Amino acid sequence: MPSADLINLIPYLLLTTGGLAILTLGIWPKRVSIRLLSTATLAFLLLGAAATSLWQIPGAVGSMLVIDDISRLFTLFFIFGAAAIVMLSFGHAPIRNELQEEYLSLILFATLGMALLVSSNNLISAFVGLEILAVPLYALIAWQPTRYGAIEGGIKYAVLAGFATAFFLYGVALAYASSGTLDLTELNTVASDESLLPVAITLILVGIGFKVALVPFHMWAPDIYQAAPSPITALFASFSKAATMVFLIRLLCLQLPSLWEMLLPLLWGLALISMVVGNLLALNQQNLKRLLAYSSVAHLGYILVALSAGTAQGRDAAIYYAVTLAIMNVGAFAVIVALTRRDQDRENLIDYRGLGRRYPMLGLAMGIYLLALAGLPPTAGFMAKLLAFGAAIEVGNVMLAIVAVINTALSFFYYLRVMMVFYSEQETTLDTIPPTQGTLIVIIITILLIIGLGIFPEWLLGSLKLP
Repeated sequence: MPSADLINLIPYLLLTTGGLAILTLGIWPKRVSIRLLSTATLAFLLLGAAATSLWQIPGAVGSMLVIDDISRLFTLFFIFGAAAIVMLSFGHAPIRNELQEEYLSLILFATLGMALLVSSNNLISAFVGLEILAVPLYALIAWQPTRYGAIEGGIKYAVLAGFATAFFLYGVALAYASSGTLDLTELNTVASDESLLPVAITLILVGIGFKVALVPFHMWAPDIYQAAPSPITALFASFSKAATMVFLIRLLCLQLPSLWEMLLPLLWGLALISMVVGNLLALNQQNLKRLLAYSSVAHLGYILVALSAGTAQGRDAAIYYAVTLAIMNVGAFAVIVALTRRDQDRENLIDYRGLGRRYPMLGLAMGIYLLALAGLPPTAGFMAKLLAFGAAIEVGNVMLAIVAVINTALSFFYYLRVMMVFYSEQETTLDTIPPTQGTLIVIIITILLIIGLGIFPEWLLGSLKLP
């Protein structure tokens, strides 16, 4: 293997080595404290970030991986996101005493899967990345087996992920049958059966729809959000979905642009029903996690509004939206972690009554996240919607943009309802423990990113040197 390929593989090798090393430290004859294991996990993540930013050389690793601005940017994003999840896990009282080497190792392997997925230049490497990401999530969702719904949630996610994998692999098989290759740079140019390849990509899109919970493949989302510990919910509600959406954007917009144009009506329809169904189902939710689950379904619809434009502007808007949505979600779940009870998460909205008054900084933080999700300036949420809806209007999708705006207005109802609960004069009597420094660091950084990217979107858009 050429030395340049080995250099480009260093971040992935570090994540793999880190996952194995943490497991090894856990079975060391002399007991290693969880604090030391967490520190070692963060060290491997920082080494991976350094290798990505300093040593990777633009190009391809064989025909499997491509190293470009997107892969480098999102590998860094997922590595720092994994570090945030580790800090949130250490600050989450219900699982703090149950953290073990397997938990930290699974987070490293999930990060490896996300990095491989966004760097994939071949459908086989994409499938490997998708499964390396999914398998750790099965265990992490059910990490507390005594928690209500944990085992059910893990099994439900595993079964539905199996359906998603079946659709994805069926699409991969048809893609190979139509072209004789799985290399994404050659797939569209060597297709011998031009009618079969769109069917193959549609099946892959169905598999991705299951993974990210697009309507009508979304029914698992609220149950899994509720069943998983809050730090793990933050992981797959933000970074896992971002990785899958970025792969879809790379697949359609950069590697198969002709099929992207052919699938625009399907993307248009998925965007419409995801926005409408997600917002309508969120309206009457009394559980904060389930509310955020349906909210994420609607936001994925907004991302598809940008993609359905079929232009470079729409592609860039979709990437920007995927990043900012991940940041907003992880921030919201960081506040949930900070306000957790000693033995379990707060489940219902009523459990958060008056906590914004009792903890003004956390109340302010949750207010910023909710207003950003609603799309209020000067947050990144507003800029994401402006770019997405602007891309749709630019190509004449005015009706879709109008529906998106109406749904945005509808979402203000349930986001403001959460804020009213937080600042209610009647305070909950349930106990609360002080948040850890790691949780507060995550909250501060995400707030700065939401405001910074909202005022200066070119920080992100300028780093994407795409054709």
